[in-house]
Amino acid sequence: MEIAQVAIYSVACVLSFTYAIFTVRKFWRLSHLAQPYAIKSTFMQKVNNVIINVLLQKKLMKRPIRGLAHVFIFYGFIVYGAHTSSQIIGGFFGPYTMPLVGTTGYEFSIPELIEKVIPHFNFIYGYALDIFSILVLAGLLFFALRRWVYRAYELDRPSLQSMIVIGMISLLMLSTLVAEASHAILHANSHISPIRQTVVNILTAAGINQANAGSWFIGGWWTHIMTVFAFMAFVPNSKHAHLIWAPANFWFEKETPKGQLSFIDLEDGVTPWGSAKVQDFTWKDHLNGLSCIECGRCTIECPANRTGKVLNPKSIMTDLKHALMEQMSKYDAAKKAGKTDEEIAQMPELRVIDNYTSQEALWACTTCYACVEACPVGNNQVDAIVGMRRALVLSEGNLPGELQTALTNMENQSNPWGVGAHKREEWTEGLDIKTMAKWKEEGKEPEVLFWVGCAGAFDDRNKKIARSIATVLNKADVKYGILGTEENCTGDSARRAGNEYLFQTLAGMNIQTMNNYGVKKVVTGCPHCFNTLKNEYPQLGGNFEVEHHSTYFEKLVNDKKIELDPEKAKELGSITYHDSCYLGRYNDTYDAPRAVISKATGTKVVEPNDHKQRGLCCGAGGAQMWKEEEKGNERVNVKRTKQLVATEARTVASACPFCLTMITDGVKELGQEEGVKTLDIAEILERSLK
Repeated sequence: MEIAQVAIYSVACVLSFTYAIFTVRKFWRLSHLAQPYAIKSTFMQKVNNVIINVLLQKKLMKRPIRGLAHVFIFYGFIVYGAHTSSQIIGGFFGPYTMPLVGTTGYEFSIPELIEKVIPHFNFIYGYALDIFSILVLAGLLFFALRRWVYRAYELDRPSLQSMIVIGMISLLMLSTLVAEASHAILHANSHISPIRQTVVNILTAAGINQANAGSWFIGGWWTHIMTVFAFMAFVPNSKHAHLIWAPANFWFEKETPKGQLSFIDLEDGVTPWGSAKVQDFTWKDHLNGLSCIECGRCTIECPANRTGKVLNPKSIMTDLKHALMEQMSKYDAAKKAGKTDEEIAQMPELRVIDNYTSQEALWACTTCYACVEACPVGNNQVDAIVGMRRALVLSEGNLPGELQTALTNMENQSNPWGVGAHKREEWTEGLDIKTMAKWKEEGKEPEVLFWVGCAGAFDDRNKKIARSIATVLNKADVKYGILGTEENCTGDSARRAGNEYLFQTLAGMNIQTMNNYGVKKVVTGCPHCFNTLKNEYPQLGGNFEVEHHSTYFEKLVNDKKIELDPEKAKELGSITYHDSCYLGRYNDTYDAPRAVISKATGTKVVEPNDHKQRGLCCGAGGAQMWKEEEKGNERVNVKRTKQLVATEARTVASACPFCLTMITDGVKELGQEEGVKTLDIAEILERSLK
């Protein structure tokens, strides 16, 4: 009987470890059948990433209550490490006495060995083990209540996997509490924690004494270790594999700027033009999918989902995960069978678009980055979405008709409105503004290039903002120039719509023009232009110092280059500020716009419900500005405007031409034109100039 115990344990241990390792290795190999993705971060950057986001749980704590419940479980697993490791080692000896240690395998304890070096360590560890057993159970209860009682919107139900895992972890905790309390009864040990003493009292009242406590201890021991082995076998194939993949995901997190999409070499003849099939994605995309815990934090932050659209960022990740698990082995088999790329391309089951992710979902995305910001395991849903859009546009020519019109306008007239490029300078009428060509003709170089952007040059409302920016620059005696008719669209919308070819064409022309003039510093009032010029043009050799007008104006004020009289802006009343996604989440600029408003008006900004990192998108990003929204129960800009109007501020400020347009439309939709003004921070600053 004793040797049978050791044999049963040994077989279960070897099988569970072997199966877990095999499964993890299988998915790692399958993910690497996809496209290559270079990770250039340093070793210390990787270590820092894991420490901050895995060990310190930084991203999880963005939702403090939920985060704390997860912290209980996470650190509970860490504390249990010594306890479970003791069982794994001791199990190979079972009822037999271990050499050198002097205890049976069942009673082997790593903390007891450490106590020989560190006094009282075993008691301290036992105390911690008991505390975290209760904390883990509390965390599990919290998550069970959220899913099945309070029925949180973002969580799936009934979710058998969640039931199994919560049941397993609960059993791990309860079996340990019972086993350790039984062990205390067996050895008449009263030097234990209050929690363990309470369990001892319960067990004693139930009739457990020194005579039978040994059986309860052994029973608890076996229950715990067999649950561990079952857990090891179950987890790699479940959503709870994030225990394995999330640390790897953070280790391999891309080090490029948040606002930089991946670059496609359109001429190498090897790189797929987008991601339509399971093998077209990068291995990092698939690692994202494997890491997804399906917590839905991305779902509740997504502006499209919040307004009833079909898009669910969580589904983008789970679709990738299921496609990898279900289809990549078929691709692998086809390659091993010697099928050509053309033959594999004819395998419809490998397609992710339509088979797993709908086109309607892909086109509903505003690329606002809220999902990425919220994700606790470091996933990037935006990269996957844009990759699929690229496949639709570049390889299939499949995109919304009105968006095609905007892209054609960019191609023919260098702006999405389709206005003649020769009219780019008309907004400057009556202002003392030189073009870069004029500066060069005079043999001089300006301090900065003012990048006007398409909105500032062609949209009537945003022309006023361009004039306000120019007025402030003139007042500060900044030596600046504009490209005028030589300026093209930066290509932001084209790239995010999936037309990488058009983006690279426009960017290439702009870079050549700026390099010809020796441009070093650029200031722009458009966050989309700002992000593209700063973070994406370097991919094509365009290396410039780029500033958004909010940070540039803040410096002008701080350096006393301009003098302000806040009394002149008093008529604006209380002011709320809408965070632009491409200025805020993508480029972490939150304080500068607020500082400009405060200094110009002498008042603090009234914050809307969702602001800064959790600011709600206006609905125009990701090329949504140029197409109709997908069907939903509300327009994104209206939902956001309701939040802004709810502050009861008389003025809504923004620092983005797209945002201003969308919020202005929202104010009109709500019939609030008489009571609420919509202004750019440049217009507010201009009003307060002395």
